[in-house]
Amino acid sequence: MWQHVIGIVGGLGPHAHIEFERRLLAAVESPAGDQDYPEWIVASIPHTPDRTVALLESGPSPVPSLLRALDRLAAGADFAVIACMTAHAFLDEIRSRAPLPVLDLVELTLAEAARKFSGARVGVLATTGALKGGVYSPAGTCLASGLDLVSLLDLPGGDKLQEDLVMRPIYGPLHEGRRLSGGIKSGVDTDPETKVAHRETLEAAVRALVGAGASCVVTGCTEIALVLGREPVDGTPLLDPLDLAAHTAVSIARGEQPLPASRAGRGTR
Repeated sequence: MWQHVIGIVGGLGPHAHIEFERRLLAAVESPAGDQDYPEWIVASIPHTPDRTVALLESGPSPVPSLLRALDRLAAGADFAVIACMTAHAFLDEIRSRAPLPVLDLVELTLAEAARKFSGARVGVLATTGALKGGVYSPAGTCLASGLDLVSLLDLPGGDKLQEDLVMRPIYGPLHEGRRLSGGIKSGVDTDPETKVAHRETLEAAVRALVGAGASCVVTGCTEIALVLGREPVDGTPLLDPLDLAAHTAVSIARGEQPLPASRAGRGTR
């Protein structure tokens, strides 16, 4: 039944890759027992340098750690999923040196958005590093389908909106250039200072994008998907990369879809 073993690059953060494992289990239809689930291997390296810091502040590159995780997976997995959307800013560099094929979650998500919402404005909630690093710049096929992306950074006062409604719930409060514990990456669901649930803050971010004309919103960071889930916010549908990745990975593991391209470029960002 299963033809390929899934590899998961985890620890980016740890809560997100565990959620991805849950999604893999949920993506299997009508399992009768243990033997009906796919095989997968996890390489979790939590001390991988932060991707947003690397992109925006000239911090250490995460690429060596990502490649180390892929080297570990290559011993038993047939392809890999990186359970971090911001890390996809480095995907071309990683793919050129990776010992196994890597699934492109951003390409997968944008293609699904173009299929479902062609001609509509699509909101993107993602880290500042992912947005400013061009991770969600539409691929050519999406542009041809009329996909129009908008993020909080595109709105009036966008930098403050992005910090307050996205970065703070993911990473925790920012004081004097340093993040305090208390974000989703810390495993907590409420802001330690405002006492507002991170879900409420991220729902406010969705509403801000809807106010800017978005017909749906991509939960384009694995921590965001972890909190918001898949249910619509005030009727606005959410497009969850983790869910798409899980169903695609299961389909590839079954042999229903081909393995990802090993070294295909994603265009210039």
